[in-house]
Amino acid sequence: MRQETGTESRRGAKRDTVRRLSLLAVGFGTALPLIASAQASVGAVAASGGPAPGPANNCVVDVTGGANTPVTEHCFSTFTEAIRFATDGAITDAPATAVEGVEDPALNALLGSSEKATGTEPAPAADGALLVIGIEYEHINYGGASFTFRGPRRCTSPTTDVDYSVNLPRIWWDRISSFKNFANCYTNHYAYTNFIPPATGYLNDRPVMPIINGRNFNDDARSIRWS
Repeated sequence: MRQETGTESRRGAKRDTVRRLSLLAVGFGTALPLIASAQASVGAVAASGGPAPGPANNCVVDVTGGANTPVTEHCFSTFTEAIRFATDGAITDAPATAVEGVEDPALNALLGSSEKATGTEPAPAADGALLVIGIEYEHINYGGASFTFRGPRRCTSPTTDVDYSVNLPRIWWDRISSFKNFANCYTNHYAYTNFIPPATGYLNDRPVMPIINGRNFNDDARSIRWS
């Protein structure tokens, strides 16, 4: 039996490598049509207006007054589902994403004005239902994930009292970049838990978090109060 030389061994290894690469190329060529087909399917879903399933990043939390910690989150893959839950089924056709909801005048009218009404007392929600008091957004201009808060009453007219307050769950620490108010509420964001300053002060809707006394509050809130 002829003993294989070092040169022949290297040549054999080279042939094996070429063979494996050839097989890989064939397999890759077979996979390309499958990948293209999958991409086309996703594109068709998007074109049809039906959003593809995504992570449950549209959450709703109930607040009742005082520091609500820990909070219980109810999270959904679409903003439509979150608003349906937040309004106890009163609104079932909200847009699929939070940023689209901001541009929906019908939805905003149903959720209620964020403007302070001079001299009016807080009205309870009808039939004991809960009202959306504010929505926090992950990105500027109301984009990304959403965090909807609801409570049993509209906020009072002055901002010298506290109608609602909450320590944010850790997953929402330093994550808020814009917010909207409803039910006659204004929002005060605190940089730390338990409402420890610095804070923004009570503000109406902001597509971008403010800079207060040189501090940029973008992605810099861990507790919230509403008034």
